[in-house]
Amino acid sequence: MSKRNNNDRLGAPGPGAPVPPPALETENSIFSFVTPTEFVELPSKGKYYAEDHPLNGTTTVEIKHMTAKEEDILTSAALVKNGLAIDRLLQSTIMDKTIDVNSLLLGDKNALLIASRITGYGPHYDVSTRCPSCYEKEDHSFNLEDIQEAPSEIPEGVENLGGGLFSLMLPTTGVTLVVKLLTSGDESRLAKALTAKKKVTEATSPVTDLLKAVIVSVNDVTKPSMVYEFIELMPLDDVRTLRTAYEKIKPDVDLKLDFTCSSCAYEGGVTMPLTAKFFWPHL
Repeated sequence: MSKRNNNDRLGAPGPGAPVPPPALETENSIFSFVTPTEFVELPSKGKYYAEDHPLNGTTTVEIKHMTAKEEDILTSAALVKNGLAIDRLLQSTIMDKTIDVNSLLLGDKNALLIASRITGYGPHYDVSTRCPSCYEKEDHSFNLEDIQEAPSEIPEGVENLGGGLFSLMLPTTGVTLVVKLLTSGDESRLAKALTAKKKVTEATSPVTDLLKAVIVSVNDVTKPSMVYEFIELMPLDDVRTLRTAYEKIKPDVDLKLDFTCSSCAYEGGVTMPLTAKFFWPHL
């Protein structure tokens, strides 16, 4: 029984056969394409993260432009149904994988989401909005590149404790609260709690739920059951004081943009509504 020559069987050149020229390096150049990235300014300037957080003292975050991979995330029925699509999208676009989306302050998350949306679908966001003067509803195109950081400050009577914690004394009860800036993870837990309540009862408690997420301690008492008991009995004047201070402290983007009403000719600012069309513009 004869044996076939391996050179013949595999199509390899025999002795003395001409050597083919080397493959051109440009043949695989398509695979060396680098997805463009950009740096996004953080409203917090990295000032309100704990010392061991990767964003502590960091003013910008690098993100990559959205690709087909991110669109797959946005069109995943399972991720959308479970409310995970937006966070997965953001986790995919952030270049520094040591950054956990759940640990982002809400204002920083908003800035990153707006920048990601621009890279994927452009700066123009077409959505229906209501005129603040005549209350007529009309379609309007917002330019997302016009969005700026909202002004933030630490008001008088509020002390910055570091790591996103602040203390203030309430005017009516005279107690001292320690409060924290909400993160993306806190927002997700609040949303899940609200959904769970709606399944069993029509009664919801968005104000007290928010206060429970924000307040860390009452007169140095940190036991949740005691903090929650105080919140249930908290006078409205103290609630307003806390909410006003929190709105001034929190770093965020300003979603109030210029608007001209075609019905009453109103010209001024209107808060840009965030709907499903923000990341699903073809709905």
